[in-house]
Formats: sequence, structure tokens, C-alpha cells
Amino acid sequence: MKIIRQGGHFGARIEGIDFSVPLSTQALDDITGALYEYQVISMAAPELSYEEHLRIALQFGTPEAHATDQFHRDESCPYRTVIDSEKGDRADSWHADETFLEHPPLVNLLHSRILPEHGGDTAFISMAAAYDGLSEKFKTLIDELTAIHDYGHLYELGWRSGIPLGPLVGDALVKGLIHSHPIVRKHPVTGRRWLTVNSTYTRFVEGLTPLEGQMVLDLLLRHMQKPEFGFRHHWQLGDLLIWDQQAVQHYAVGDFEGRRLVHRISALATDETYTGINTA
Repeated sequence: MKIIRQGGHFGARIEGIDFSVPLSTQALDDITGALYEYQVISMAAPELSYEEHLRIALQFGTPEAHATDQFHRDESCPYRTVIDSEKGDRADSWHADETFLEHPPLVNLLHSRILPEHGGDTAFISMAAAYDGLSEKFKTLIDELTAIHDYGHLYELGWRSGIPLGPLVGDALVKGLIHSHPIVRKHPVTGRRWLTVNSTYTRFVEGLTPLEGQMVLDLLLRHMQKPEFGFRHHWQLGDLLIWDQQAVQHYAVGDFEGRRLVHRISALATDETYTGINTA
């Protein structure tokens, strides 16, 4: 197995893995270590089966049945979500998945099945690099703050843009998918501090006046989008793309014509998730 670093702060391509046969325990451990070191990793996996996709997800925790009906579930493969541009599926705003939950997914694993001829990259920004780039005085301010993450905020943003999503805002509020998270957290494997707020689900900062909280949130959202914190994955058909949700946010770039279809499995934390992982 060969690891090729691709981005300045993060991102790597793994070569030399044969997905036509079940992966060895050593290969799974190497993939796990590479993910926590590089935050986003990709590999050619045209022969990846659902069973092997699921087996890799189990390296990081418990496979998740997606908490909402935003995307389409594959009934024959209960932990697989199908994201299909022909059905209107999109994720073209900066976010980490499902931060409105008490325990959002830790790791996402996307397998490309149909790709447009051009475009359709997935862009990432490093939340650890963004935190490191703040001044020490500003870190002191935000280290003890929390923010509310709300599923309904996603639809409210679309509604404000002129899309008739008002009923979905109400439906999301009824579901009660709202949770408070610290603005800064420490990664349990790497030990690096990272920012949790995102423009899709974070509604407001707690403990500050509305004006103060909005200023802090706006500053963080603008700061984290600096190009130097970013990396873009240029898809190849059959790629398996894995990223650490506690290290990065992502954005599915909608600059393409044609169809983009990917299969996603996400992993939730268990007590054993971080046991025995060494990124040194």
C-alpha cells in the first residue's frame, strides 16, 4: 500500500489496495491510521461491494441508518444512502453531516457509481487548521462557548433563497432535531482542537447577545473558508472517499451537467472506536 499526500494541510490518495478480494486486517488498520493522519483519503475501488463498504465502516464505529429522509435509502442495503443528482439530491453548502444530533456520524464513506464528464468535485476545509489559524485571544473567547445546531436551519436557508420549503421548516421543527455542541472540541485520536460550527446547521451561539453571537459566528464561518484551509477531491469513477467528520467539513460542488450518483455509509462512535489507533 502506498500513500500519496495531495493537499497542503490534509488529503491523501492510497494506492495498491485490491478490492476484488476481502481486505486483510492489516489493510483495514492501515486505512484507519491513514484517515486519522490525513483527515480525507481516497482510493480506487471499482469492485467495491456493499459488504466490503460496510466492513470498512465498521472500522470506525457502528453503521448509521440516516436520521432524516433528506436522501434516499437503499432498502436492500439498510445502511446505504443513495445520493443522486437526478433526484434533486445536493449538498452544496459547507457542513458536517447531521450536527443537529447529539452524536453525529464520525466518519463518512462515499463510493462513486455514476459521475459527470466534468466537475462535481467534493471540497473540504480542515476545521483543525482553521482553529489553529485563529489568534490566541480569540481562541480564549470561543473555547468555552456552545452553539445550537438545527436541522430546520437547512430548509430555512433554502426558503430564504426563494425555494418553497416553508412546510419542511415546520416539519423539521416538529422532529426536534436540535442540539447544542461546544464550538471547539478536542479530537480523541489526534488531540487537535477543531471547530464544530457550520453554515448549514448552526443557528446561533449560546450565552451571548444575538448581536455578539452573530458576529462571532459570521467571523468563524468566513475565517474557515480561507483557501489555505481547503482541499478538493477530483472524483474518478469507482473512487472510495473517506473523511473524518471531526476534522473537516465538506461541500458537494454543483458545477456539472449530467448525473452524479454516490453511495454513502456513515459510522457512529462506539466505546471501541478509538481503541488501538496509532497515528504516530
